[in-house]
Amino acid sequence: MNEVVSLESSALALHIFDTGTFAVSMKATGCRWEPDPWLGTPCRVEMTAPGHGRQTVDVGGVGNTEWRAQTDGVELVMLGRGKGGETRVTVWLGVNGSVLHVAVRAVELPENARLETVQYPFRAPYLETGKDIGYVAVPSHEGCLIPTGPAQLGTTDFWHWEDVRHSAMSCKRETMSTMPFYGGQKGGLGYTAILETTDDFDLEYLINSNFQHAFEASGKQSPYPYIACAWPVWLSQKGILGYERRMRFEFATGLDYVGMAKAYRREALSRGHLVTLREKAEARPQIARLAGAPYLAYYAGYPHLPPGYPGFEHTYKQLQDVIDDLAGPMGLERAFVHFWGAYTTQPPGCLPFDTAPGPVEDLAEAVRKCRDHGFLFTLYNDISAQLEETNLWMPELMWKTPDGNVRPGRRWCRTCSSQYVDLLAKHMPEVVARLGLEAAYVDCINGGFTDECYDPDHPLTRTQDREARMAFYEYLHSLGLIFGGEHIGWWNAAVLEYSNGVGVAPYTHPLLQKFPVPLYHLVFHDALVPFCSAGDDYTTNYGTAFEDKVLRDLLRGIPPMYFLNLWDHAKWRRKIQDSYAVMSEPAAAVMYDEMLSHELLTEDMMVQRSTFSSGVEVTVNLDEVEREGLPGKGYRVTGLASGRHEGHFQRQLQTRQRND
Repeated sequence: MNEVVSLESSALALHIFDTGTFAVSMKATGCRWEPDPWLGTPCRVEMTAPGHGRQTVDVGGVGNTEWRAQTDGVELVMLGRGKGGETRVTVWLGVNGSVLHVAVRAVELPENARLETVQYPFRAPYLETGKDIGYVAVPSHEGCLIPTGPAQLGTTDFWHWEDVRHSAMSCKRETMSTMPFYGGQKGGLGYTAILETTDDFDLEYLINSNFQHAFEASGKQSPYPYIACAWPVWLSQKGILGYERRMRFEFATGLDYVGMAKAYRREALSRGHLVTLREKAEARPQIARLAGAPYLAYYAGYPHLPPGYPGFEHTYKQLQDVIDDLAGPMGLERAFVHFWGAYTTQPPGCLPFDTAPGPVEDLAEAVRKCRDHGFLFTLYNDISAQLEETNLWMPELMWKTPDGNVRPGRRWCRTCSSQYVDLLAKHMPEVVARLGLEAAYVDCINGGFTDECYDPDHPLTRTQDREARMAFYEYLHSLGLIFGGEHIGWWNAAVLEYSNGVGVAPYTHPLLQKFPVPLYHLVFHDALVPFCSAGDDYTTNYGTAFEDKVLRDLLRGIPPMYFLNLWDHAKWRRKIQDSYAVMSEPAAAVMYDEMLSHELLTEDMMVQRSTFSSGVEVTVNLDEVEREGLPGKGYRVTGLASGRHEGHFQRQLQTRQRND
């Protein structure tokens, strides 16, 4: 690997090698970021070709790379050879101040081949485990770190971290990133990688990997060093590159994951992806009732089961009683009540109303009670699902693959987004008028992923899919509703008021669960209420105790979220009250705030602190014993109008002895 071209700015030196790879030096510090250390591969292309199926081609290398200087940078043309012929990729690199600009300009494939992805820059820059002590920060769910130094974890977490990272699970393609950025840091020096073209991408991660699983069958040890890194996977647009793909690396000293998030926050603001709740409240003032309101989802079998399914009987009077209990004996002044029921038809339908639990007037009375108590109320809706056990099976409205078949899987996301507005418009105006709703919940349409549809009657690129979803949000707002659903992205944060699914969930990649940090909150906390994951709500216990969830979300400035059967309300009254007493006032105080910072005050992440733009500061101790002046399972909140709040959870086992 020989250097053939160099570019310099005031802050950076860009070194381009005859392989097509590059390194970046930060002039002020001498810190250098290196290319792929395993194969020296600059670029990888995935394609599908007639007679050859899907194949992966490494592009570039010595003798396969041409470079030509331009006034604003350097253009590289890299060649690769696979089954069926040659592949050629043209990229451009330029430096300006502390920023490296990267673009993929063109991809030429063998005749009749279909482009799937382009990975560039491939596996670069990287950090070497145990040598470059630092981390890679990635936008998986709320965000997480991939540390390269010693990991301090609980015993079983530690051996899981050490064992699993030696497997194929040390490689991860993130197909639903919550934000289009990532970053790397070593010794306080680092970069933020910001994707500027964001409609067609995935991210790929190596989580302290040496790719040992690829050598297992031959009985060999991997010759590669253990590394951690992230890089973009540019997805094709209907089988071709379609348009130039661009990103930039912003290098900085004193950089940590907070600085990376704030660099992307500036990008989100400049692109109009961040509209604050204060701005949204000018058009939809009922947003104010989300402040500090616990999310209480009461389930009655719908939409998974048809109404009247044995064992799931309920009444609207029962729902009214729950609402009265929340506002009366339980003492809640804030609540967001979400009822999973009320309809006779499963998704993507809903009306007519289900009158077996009582007349529609009883359901409307439950909505009125919520409004009178200062609560918000919403029903469950979903127009993305088509369930094979129902008669609402419409393959003509489903997503289609390039071969014209219905897209497999995704039971709850079968309907093409081009159909969303028409499907909801059949019912929602009547639902709103009959019940007086002020909020809506529509499931399964908010994720960071977008998709392509190949149905000739409703074809979509991912850009058009995003636009169709945005039109859907605009339609709901035109009905006077605030809106949220499950999962979250960056492009829709400007139009959503709340969402669940932001936090790390049990189904998150097991290695990416180990070191969560609130990257999403650091960017978008003041744009919507980002509730935790529905798979990790306060009624579940997937290795996270109830008190830890309270402390975790108190730190993030969000209220708790409960999913429970309507008839189980009495079982959860005490915990709802406990979490409300700790969390409601702080969450209400910071709902409109930017999260300014988040700190790991101990290396094992047990003690953490966050600060908000109003001056509120939250410190929590997740450990069992006193740490940093806080008791075990303790918290301290300062900066509230009512003064300092602090406390801790106590566990006390009550026993008695009987002599029978």
